[in-house]
Amino acid sequence: MPTTPSVEPTDHAALPWLRVDKRLPTPAYLQLRDQIADAIGRGALPSGHALPSERDLAAGLGLSRMTVRRAFHELEQDELVEPRHGSGTYVRARRLEQTIDRVTGFTDEARHLGFRPGSRLLEIGSVAAEAEVAEALRCRVGDAVLRIARLRTADDAPLSLQHAYLRPSLAALTADELERHGSLYRALELRFGVVPQRARQTIGARLPTRRERLLLEICAHDPVLALERTTFDPDDAPFEFVRSAYRTDRYRIALDLRAPDRG
Repeated sequence: MPTTPSVEPTDHAALPWLRVDKRLPTPAYLQLRDQIADAIGRGALPSGHALPSERDLAAGLGLSRMTVRRAFHELEQDELVEPRHGSGTYVRARRLEQTIDRVTGFTDEARHLGFRPGSRLLEIGSVAAEAEVAEALRCRVGDAVLRIARLRTADDAPLSLQHAYLRPSLAALTADELERHGSLYRALELRFGVVPQRARQTIGARLPTRRERLLLEICAHDPVLALERTTFDPDDAPFEFVRSAYRTDRYRIALDLRAPDRG
């Protein structure tokens, strides 16, 4: 299964604005790379768009295939395109980069980074707390907690599969409230007066489950970032435990590090 929406490859005539002037001191491969990179940056070549083949571009521009291949390699190194075996070269999807320095919900974080957030509710209902969930939420094993499963998207592309567990006192939250407010944290604040104060998050990597492959539209060998987060209210009581699986080609985490105080 492809990792991004596919567009059938086109010939050079589909990109008539490409021009390479061999009289210029700038090497031909850099001219080609810069023009394609600029088109990707301004959205003229959207995510998932197929570039012309090396042969078609070389013939259309009067270049060697080695020159075109070098330009494509530079674009791949800059994480702007990705080759797919037996299919061609495609524009990569932008990555959502989350900076770990504050507690922010997915919706607000995606909007802050310039993405259009989306969410598909897959499941909401009461379940018996398993041992790990009970420990995180400081309740008893078997207590009724609310489980919410959602497929999160950025610019309409699948990004993560999340399972959130809410402590027993919040189990009355309804699907209608979640859908109406759009944000889980907003819904919890309006219904229960609960707001996040801090969170503890761990990050790992693993291969995806079959369900994750289907929903995230990835292959069996594509790793996912596995995140677990416990969120606390102003009284330092845990109210949410979340397990998430993120596509590694569309999401990365940045840590905001500072030098130690020398005072």
